Amino acid sequence: MITKVVVNKNIEVKFNKDFKKGLFNPEVRDLIEYWVTEIEDLGYDEYVKSRLFTVLSDHELTGDRQGQRSIALNDTGGRLIYSVIKNAIVIKVIKITPDHDYN
Repeated sequence: MITKVVVNKNIEVKFNKDFKKGLFNPEVRDLIEYWVTEIEDLGYDEYVKSRLFTVLSDHELTGDRQGQRSIALNDTGGRLIYSVIKNAIVIKVIKITPDHDYN
């Protein structure tokens, strides 16, 4: 089954602004691109079995973010928050943050 990763335009614009401010380094941008490519190439079901899933500390969130997931982008707490829409196998990126802020 085909998996598609969707990044909202507003999130992309904010990430690019944060990148220009120096809040993210080029390795984070490359990691996000790699993550998207891997999920779309492997499919989500295979991604969750992969080493990348473990390396990125991919995990479910709780509280106000229940039903969403997070991956680690860097050692300073940067996160990418996403949700999985199973019936269409769409990965929707919800937030990209340079720190460990889930709000």
